Amino acid sequence: MRMYWQTNQMWHCRFFNLFMSSARFQHISKFFHMYNKKGIPVNNSDRLIKVRPLMDYFSKKIASVYIPKKELSLDVGTMAWRGHLSFKVYNPNKPDKYGVKFYMLAEGTSGYIYKFDVYCGIGKMTVETVMGLMAPLVNKGYHLYMDNYYNSVSLTEQLREVGVYTCGTLRLQRGAPKDLQQVVKGKMATDTTLYMRKDNTFVIVWKDKRPVSVITNIHNADTTQAQRRKRVRKRDGRTGVEIVKMNKPKAIVDYNKFTKGVDHFDQMIKYYEFARKTHKWTKKITFYFLQMAMHNAYALYNHYSTDTKKLTLLEFHAVGIKALLAWNSEDWPTTTSIPHAPDIDASAAPADVAVSTPGPSGARRPLFTSTPQAHSSTINSEMNIEDIEPLDVTDFIEDSTTRLVVPVEDNIPPVHPRNRRIIDSEQRLNYKLTHEIVNLAKRRRCRVCFKSGIRRDVRLGCKTCDVALCAVPCYTRSVPTTLALQTWTSRTVATTQTPQLHSNMWKTSSTLLPEP
Repeated sequence: MRMYWQTNQMWHCRFFNLFMSSARFQHISKFFHMYNKKGIPVNNSDRLIKVRPLMDYFSKKIASVYIPKKELSLDVGTMAWRGHLSFKVYNPNKPDKYGVKFYMLAEGTSGYIYKFDVYCGIGKMTVETVMGLMAPLVNKGYHLYMDNYYNSVSLTEQLREVGVYTCGTLRLQRGAPKDLQQVVKGKMATDTTLYMRKDNTFVIVWKDKRPVSVITNIHNADTTQAQRRKRVRKRDGRTGVEIVKMNKPKAIVDYNKFTKGVDHFDQMIKYYEFARKTHKWTKKITFYFLQMAMHNAYALYNHYSTDTKKLTLLEFHAVGIKALLAWNSEDWPTTTSIPHAPDIDASAAPADVAVSTPGPSGARRPLFTSTPQAHSSTINSEMNIEDIEPLDVTDFIEDSTTRLVVPVEDNIPPVHPRNRRIIDSEQRLNYKLTHEIVNLAKRRRCRVCFKSGIRRDVRLGCKTCDVALCAVPCYTRSVPTTLALQTWTSRTVATTQTPQLHSNMWKTSSTLLPEP
């Protein structure tokens, strides 16, 4: 990203530096968000709450500026994401196999995305998803093309009741006649068409290389002349291609023509993709919405423009970038701003409930019930340092080669914010137990590195403590030494003047450490 502002002769691009410096762009990108984090309620169950205002804004906007044509396509799109996310899915049939799944309703020819829904792990039924996407377009005579993931006989009948006609491939066990299922299991001659009818609903089976089953209430069982290439082997051993004519059902011809709306959208956004790698899924999905808006704008340009030579997709991107950089509120129509939730007043929350925000995967992190005490360097005049019982380090360290380094009170750093969320078990750092390093079932975060603000996933851990630890150096450090440091910190007063305490410490550990 910094290469846009480099002054190197090969990479220098003076255009963006005229509008914004690199430091300002990175500063905005670092704190970029679409929702007020302090406005998330404690009992929130919406995993998309951080991007919900933006989703609602885009859904209303793209549905209000254009009325799609009669043929619609419903399919699944995937936004690439390989990070930690509770509703990340795996689809081996997509170019981006790991990511966030979108249910998209698009125009069959141009690929204009008219409505979408995000799958967030808490499942809706397939019928609910389809009916929700088609809700604004019922009783208007639209034709909906879907694949066998959605189609069934019952769904076709429900959509027909609300004035929506459907066509698409079908899994025969989803309500197809039993007699037709038995015929398909047997042998069928190539270029054979079978069908059964119930009112205006046709279930058609056509044998090409393999049987293809289709359900439709738009077409009948008529066929049309079609051609396809067939690879044949000649007598001399060489292979060639022949044009073969066949009688193809009209329903399958129209299905292949109008079902590629979402696939066209996936193809177009890959040419000039401006979404970057990031650790924040909210930022990635926000730029995915912007790519969707850019694609829809280009589809509208091709539909309404009267230019003899229309702009290419790259030229259209350049025009859009220049228009956004040359922003003038007088030249642009007034738009409604995206609302932000107000802050939640912590004093208004119940006393036993802590106000927190969900983590990156939507799950809440545990909080301490009591507020951690901040580090203080003031001397408590009511406590005498001489009354503090000295710590016997020999009770904790048996190996004479272990070196104990006791820090001065001033050098102890304040408690890291992440450490406040960690609650150790009672057996953690118990010097009387036997600690043993073992292999864990799956990779977990190292406890010592996490407290230091370092992210490191390991496959080793302590069997007794039930925590993940790095073999070197986290586990190899003496557990009693760590216990001694924590006990020493908890027994001392937060002060910069502890001469007697230090002298007692040195005397008790004279066999291990030299005299100061």
